[in-house]
Amino acid sequence: MANGMRKQTLITLLLSLAAVPAHAGVIQGIVVEKQTGYALEHATVTLQALPLGGSEARTVRTREAGQFDFGSVPPGAYLIRAVRRGFMPVQYGQKRWNSAGTAVIVDKDSTMSLQLQLSRYGAIGGTVRDPNEAGIPDQDVAAYTSTQPPRFVMRAKTDDRGVFRIGGLEPGAYVIRTTGNKDEDRDYIPTFSRQTQRAEEARTVIVYPDEEANDGDVRPILGQIFSVSGNIPLPYSNFGFNVTVTLASDMGRVITEGPAFHYASLPPVRYEIYAEARENAPGTRILGGYLDLQLERNITNLAIPVNEVRETTFVLDGAGTTPSAQAFVRRKDPAGDGPVQTAKLTSLGRILLSPGHWTVLIAPPAGYYVARFSPVPRDNLALPEGWNEITVGANAFNRFTVTLSSGGGALHGMVKTSGSPAVEAPVFLETWDPVTRKRLLDLREARTDAQGNYRFSGLPPGNYRVLSTFEYAAPEPGFFDSAGALEFRIESATDPQANLELYGIP
Repeated sequence: MANGMRKQTLITLLLSLAAVPAHAGVIQGIVVEKQTGYALEHATVTLQALPLGGSEARTVRTREAGQFDFGSVPPGAYLIRAVRRGFMPVQYGQKRWNSAGTAVIVDKDSTMSLQLQLSRYGAIGGTVRDPNEAGIPDQDVAAYTSTQPPRFVMRAKTDDRGVFRIGGLEPGAYVIRTTGNKDEDRDYIPTFSRQTQRAEEARTVIVYPDEEANDGDVRPILGQIFSVSGNIPLPYSNFGFNVTVTLASDMGRVITEGPAFHYASLPPVRYEIYAEARENAPGTRILGGYLDLQLERNITNLAIPVNEVRETTFVLDGAGTTPSAQAFVRRKDPAGDGPVQTAKLTSLGRILLSPGHWTVLIAPPAGYYVARFSPVPRDNLALPEGWNEITVGANAFNRFTVTLSSGGGALHGMVKTSGSPAVEAPVFLETWDPVTRKRLLDLREARTDAQGNYRFSGLPPGNYRVLSTFEYAAPEPGFFDSAGALEFRIESATDPQANLELYGIP
């Protein structure tokens, strides 16, 4: 029996060795917590070949002592990234938490040993106090980015002492705000830290990796709050419906299940309430309802009518007889942007979208760009190839046209550092408005090759800035300014050359 097992083991080993490509390398390493050096089990490590998008990424989990390994790695350049719940993602070679990672170069038959250090997210702690300095229990507290306007990030609730902690925050500047709340016989309205209702007057709290800032104390202002309750009238059905109701404001979203809903301790601000009812039978109806509400009093018995959700149609035009594109769709409400849904579009694409406000991004096929998206609201400032806001009506025939063009431009060049080609260096391309000096679209990113060359293609006509740096994984417009990014305009069917010097913070 023992000889048989040894023979089977030998056969398995020989077969695995035969499956390893000739001249392949090995990448191995360990993932640890940066602050303590402790090994991290169950971290996810991803190996992504460059150029980006050229091949599917490989993923492994770290073992009990934090080890990971990738065998049979073909020669080439790779980015290595590690993530684990409660920690910020990290790329190998990052200088800071938000820097771009450096590529790992694998040679034939080489073995590389690496260490990836994960930092924990930051946190903000504090106490919500009444006029007599006593802690207020069960008070919702929210963290916002310290921007204009502030952007909701996360919320927490105070304990029995009025103490709160908001974790999972990326390093940066934040402001803290309470929601409306009823404590005993007193009503409190939403209040920013430093006892103000104005975001620009709020105390700024700076968050660092692996640290908790403890200066988020708030003393809410006395005022008047309200409540909203009601139901979703549903048609008769033998199968019944699964119903969710969402209340959205600039304080975030609250989701309840079932046709009856009740929301208390609401300040007098603008809300959106939207409902979705899915029939408990395969392939049957989805109902949707939407209401825009400026709350100025208590509301009871509010009925939100729902109608069968119709398909929203997207017509692709200008890309031949069999066009195809990818659509990214997300709901937009006072709390911000919701989760992204994806759908494939053909000449006549259809997506089920419930009533309300949405934003749509179209990823065109290779060699094309989005020249026009219509109709869009007059106040929509996005370019056609960016996120376009649409409104989906309950009973309307929702139809939008996406016009594609094949006359896109390109940009190419070489990146050098100290006179030599910068290999696998990040290059960032920004679409921007030189008059308002604002970024118009999401950043595009490329990496240079072994000779320091880079290229962007399929670019719509417009104004751009380009920059190569390892300092940030996603540089903000202000960094483009300070780094002296190259400015230029791309016209249809042109391919200008822009040679760059790799930028580093002095």
